[in-house]
Parts: sequence; structure tokens; C-alpha cells
Amino acid sequence: MAILFTLIFGSFSYLLLKNTDSVLKTTSFSKKFTNNPLLKKFLVFMGWWFLIIVAGVWVIAIITLFE
Repeated sequence: MAILFTLIFGSFSYLLLKNTDSVLKTTSFSKKFTNNPLLKKFLVFMGWWFLIIVAGVWVIAIITLFE
């Protein structure tokens, strides 16, 4: 289950952290919102949250492995 979770949320995290501008180009936001630096910071923030969630799932998986 942790591997599936990592594949899904890890790919979202990678896209949001490494390719923020490409994500903004492919979204349905209007042009005035894609140039907003606050939106870019929010997407990077969400990328970090997805990465933290993936790390938390792996910590839980390792802890339950030794119980």
C-alpha cells in the first residue's frame, strides 16, 4: 500500500516541486492567475506537503512492520 501511495503522491510532489511553470501552463487557470507568484508558491507548498505525506506513510509502514 505504501508503494502505491508513493507512486501517486510522489509523482504529484515531483511535478509540483520541479515543474511548477509547466503545471501552471496545463491547468485551467486564466492567464492572469498563472502569472501570480502567490499561486506558484502555493503549488510548491502543496508539493512539499505531498512529500511529507509520502514520508509519513513510509514511517507508518516501517513501524507497523516491526510490531
